[in-house]
Amino acid sequence: MWLDGALIPEDDARISPQNRGFLYGDGCFETVRIHGGAPFRIDAHFERLRVGLEVLRIEPPWSVDDLRQGARKVVESNGVVEGLLRMTIIAGERSTTRGMATITTRALPEIPPRPALHVAATVRRLSGPLSQIKSISRVAESVALREAEAEGAFDALLLNERGRVVETTARNVFLVSDGALLTPATYEGALPGITRSAVLEIAAGAKIHARETSVSLDRLRGADEVFLSGSGVGVLGIASVDGHRLDAAGPVTQKIQDGYATLLRLDSKW
Repeated sequence: MWLDGALIPEDDARISPQNRGFLYGDGCFETVRIHGGAPFRIDAHFERLRVGLEVLRIEPPWSVDDLRQGARKVVESNGVVEGLLRMTIIAGERSTTRGMATITTRALPEIPPRPALHVAATVRRLSGPLSQIKSISRVAESVALREAEAEGAFDALLLNERGRVVETTARNVFLVSDGALLTPATYEGALPGITRSAVLEIAAGAKIHARETSVSLDRLRGADEVFLSGSGVGVLGIASVDGHRLDAAGPVTQKIQDGYATLLRLDSKW
């Protein structure tokens, strides 16, 4: 791993008990897909990281060039060909002290043969500026995921304060209805995902009518197809939502998956 400019074994990493990330979840992160040993659209991740730090009023402890070099060193030293890279920035213990940064890698997530979603009953995603960034404070998502796993589901769908569909605990959601591709709008609390953006580009190129909108739970359950997008899963067809069965490999989902595979090959570079 990379810890504040140094490559070290993960077992040697140490943080202060006063670390604000440990105490308060005060920081933000980016998870980047590594394909063929290179990151997919890493500049878009750096831009979202910059916005996240600005929203949280955290002074960047390292430059983008430092983080890029550190990321490459971690990927190459760990021999990652296909996987995930995570960059985490944590606020300083006081407003006048420098924060810290870590860069780690991990394997892609295991995907079940028929991924199911469970609608979280215990938490809600509040729309607003904080919903637009990748905060390391993930208690709501963690509770929702444990709830979903207890029901045998792959992930949990989060609703906002108005009961509208937002996203899952770590991924954006899309649905196909009457040939149109829909995804919850960012004003409803959906994260402006990097893979989400790629999906909308692919849809435009394929002449698939796509739009961001408010999505009710009934509309999602009645969809012809549902899929998730994210750095870890890419484009993942969903087989059921709260027991409502779907075509996990529908024609629109397959077309988007094919387009994503092409973009992944073209746009993975340092």
